[in-house]
Amino acid sequence: MKQNKKNFEFSHPLYTDIPDSADNITAIYLRVSTDTQAREGYGLDVQYSQIKKYCDAFDIENPVVYIDDGYTGINDRRPAYQKMIADIRGMRIRFVITYSLDRIGRTQMLILKFLKEELSRYGVDFYAVKDNVDSRSKQTYGILISILSIFAEFDHDAIVAKLTEGRRQRAREGYWQGGGVPPYGYVYSKEINTLAVVPEQAIVVEKVFSLYTGGEYSPRLIAEILDLSSDVQVTNILKNRTYLGEITFRGERFTGRHQRIIDDETFLKAQQIMKERSTVHRTSDYLLSSVAVCGVCGGKMRYMMWGRGEKAELKILCYNKYSKDEKERERCKRQIYSAVEAEEAVLGVVMKFALNYSDEIKGKEIDKAKVIDGIKERIEKLRGQYERAVKAYTTLGDEDLLKNAKKIKNDILRLEGEMEAEIKKRNNSHGVEGRIEELKKLPNLWKRLTNRQKQSAIRSLVSKVVLTGEDMSVYLKSESYTEDKED
Repeated sequence: MKQNKKNFEFSHPLYTDIPDSADNITAIYLRVSTDTQAREGYGLDVQYSQIKKYCDAFDIENPVVYIDDGYTGINDRRPAYQKMIADIRGMRIRFVITYSLDRIGRTQMLILKFLKEELSRYGVDFYAVKDNVDSRSKQTYGILISILSIFAEFDHDAIVAKLTEGRRQRAREGYWQGGGVPPYGYVYSKEINTLAVVPEQAIVVEKVFSLYTGGEYSPRLIAEILDLSSDVQVTNILKNRTYLGEITFRGERFTGRHQRIIDDETFLKAQQIMKERSTVHRTSDYLLSSVAVCGVCGGKMRYMMWGRGEKAELKILCYNKYSKDEKERERCKRQIYSAVEAEEAVLGVVMKFALNYSDEIKGKEIDKAKVIDGIKERIEKLRGQYERAVKAYTTLGDEDLLKNAKKIKNDILRLEGEMEAEIKKRNNSHGVEGRIEELKKLPNLWKRLTNRQKQSAIRSLVSKVVLTGEDMSVYLKSESYTEDKED
């Protein structure tokens, strides 16, 4: 006889008292969040007494009580609930009984997730006594799942809409939205319920705008001079309207309650310079952007127009050429390459790969098919063993035979899960034959692709291009090739 903290007696063991080896469990799940629920007829005694009557009437085997006393149903952060989920996934539970659906959760999303992603997935039956919801009644249960799916969608949309409107109203009133790290230069202050300026960081923000609007420094150089993390951080600072004393929410701008750091004229000048530079350089379209790496220092390499007028030539160079560290500058000063030559060398490797890789892909797919066929054969063999074990048990009534049958059944369920996962992997490849054909066509299609499409193709096949002196190594995402190149 067990008791909970309110001295209510249970005829069945609590989940905390059963051995780890116990299996074939019928989980009795009870939950109350407050004493008020008990007074309203949802107390543990009411829930348990109704479930016990059901268990006694139908001779339910191995009932074990899982109790969450004083936990809300708005989320699933409940100790007994999480232990029950773990035991379901561990194939220890075969049946779950609860008083009503709302004991599982207070939102349709939680209930639906439990029924579909946990119980259905692991072959566990379910019964809610008060609601008379029984998973073994396939037709009515299927209708319930469909209805819950619809209402869960409404639940999700309503929650998102409520949160969105609350955040929009906060923005209208000029308050920082929260939910993330404040922009560099500010810290969130509970005292004023919005952003407060960090003086030493505000000075750095002012220097970022001053250096950039002077026209002589790139975001990368500014990051090095001011010891900021990267050019990305500098660019984010330059674009952030929070420094104007504004709050932005989903494209809408509102006057903030926080102190501004940058004046309008300086901010607008920075935006104009960024616009002009992005129009001129279009660095995002360059073929080897983000994949070219310096073989000396390991840093990223960048495109830059070298020279002026008709003699201007596009180069790829290591940015440590501009490092504050004299040793770094000296070490990488020769890491400058013709962009045209580097791109042509990489294209040679990629086109060779595109023409020759189809046989390797086919081989991998054949291997996947063999794995799936092998799992199918094992499942069929186990099903035969299961049928023979069940038949022998019905004839002899030997409990060891029944235990063996259950073990075989669990093995079948596990293998079915493995097969499903392998099939998903194969389906997620989006059609291997199609991918093979696309690779074969790449050399002929190349001239018709846009710069962005070419760049995307390179990134999908190449992990990195390492440039070191006179050597260039192209590392493909399946294997590496090495090509030598001369200056």
